[in-house]
Amino acid sequence: MRTLIVDSDPADCKLLQPILADFGECRTAHSGNEAITVVRKALSDGEPFELITIDIALSDMDGTEALFEIRDMEEEWEREGAVIIMAATLADRAAIATAYSAGCDDYVLKPFDGKGIIKRLKNSKLRNRLLTAGGANKITASPIDMVIDRFNSGKIDIPSLPQLSIRLNEMAKKGLDFKEIANLLKQDMSITAKIISMSNSSYYGAVTKIKTVDQAISRLGLSVTKQYVDALCNRKFFATASKKYSKVTEELWAHSLYCAVTAEVVAKFLKLDLKEDAFTMGLLHDVGKMVLLQISAELEARGKFEGEVDQEELFESIDTYHNKFGAKVLKKWNFNDEYVQIAKYHDDLGNQYPVSRDLQVIHFANLFAKQMANEPLDHQTGARVEDAESTRLLGITPDMMDKIKELVDRQMSVYG
Repeated sequence: MRTLIVDSDPADCKLLQPILADFGECRTAHSGNEAITVVRKALSDGEPFELITIDIALSDMDGTEALFEIRDMEEEWEREGAVIIMAATLADRAAIATAYSAGCDDYVLKPFDGKGIIKRLKNSKLRNRLLTAGGANKITASPIDMVIDRFNSGKIDIPSLPQLSIRLNEMAKKGLDFKEIANLLKQDMSITAKIISMSNSSYYGAVTKIKTVDQAISRLGLSVTKQYVDALCNRKFFATASKKYSKVTEELWAHSLYCAVTAEVVAKFLKLDLKEDAFTMGLLHDVGKMVLLQISAELEARGKFEGEVDQEELFESIDTYHNKFGAKVLKKWNFNDEYVQIAKYHDDLGNQYPVSRDLQVIHFANLFAKQMANEPLDHQTGARVEDAESTRLLGITPDMMDKIKELVDRQMSVYG
């Protein structure tokens, strides 16, 4: 693997070089202009770099400027882009966000931590190359590598969605029918009881007490009934028998439900005519995370992983791969392309053009849900929902944001 380290500080170069040299030829450049010259020659010689690290604060230019130039040269030479990792300090947060928009793949913080750099490389598109590399820092297959490899080879099956949810979605494609939904719900008494309870909540200003599912559907309406049934069915899917993984799956369920409710509120508030159901898209946008967690928990319980599993590393890997994996899962479940695109791009609009209204809504709802719950923001851009591209595309103002939160909180109260 051909690597270039771009850093104006010789001491930092000396720290990085032994870590990356284990994986192949490693060169250094001590300024942005030198890096541009070296990369241009490598491209013209037909020997492009596969990995480039760039310090955000170079002596002669901003590291992001060098990044722009390199990406432009790669496009000019019609070469596959190198994996570019920015080196930064905690004070460079805003610059990191700009670097992502310019085309970097990841970042590492100074002072350098060898283990942290190896983690970043394991989560990059170079991981297959690095799995066979030698040296003291040899990268071994992670649990997620094993899960994905087994999935791609057909050695493991993905969990199934609840049958009631599947049948309800099939009905929705043909057009919701009052009698059909009522008959379907009567086959599951626990769902029926919860739907009746929801219809009697203060959210609907209940005056007379509802006693039958038919009355409940009449009060809620077909569309809202479907949403509640989807949520109740998928609540069981977003669970695991493993105590070790229970906390993170509960958090994932809470986020997915909040995202679903937010998406539905936004679609109604803005009077949007979406291609698909906003609530269901919000509920399933992170399905890749849930399935990866379930499979990982099962394989670990069966002793299929070597040694002790580093949960922090596992969750970081799941966060990295869940988009593409979720898209594959939804394809296997025969969801249409809009759902697949939602799973794939819900936290990265930059990879999708044009950006559909459906995707704009879920991207906004995903960020909104994270921010309202004080979850860590997007690990790539650190974007706040107020500054997000989806917020701009949807025309959502700060005043509208306050109203959306009020409506979401009110609707979330139904779920307890």
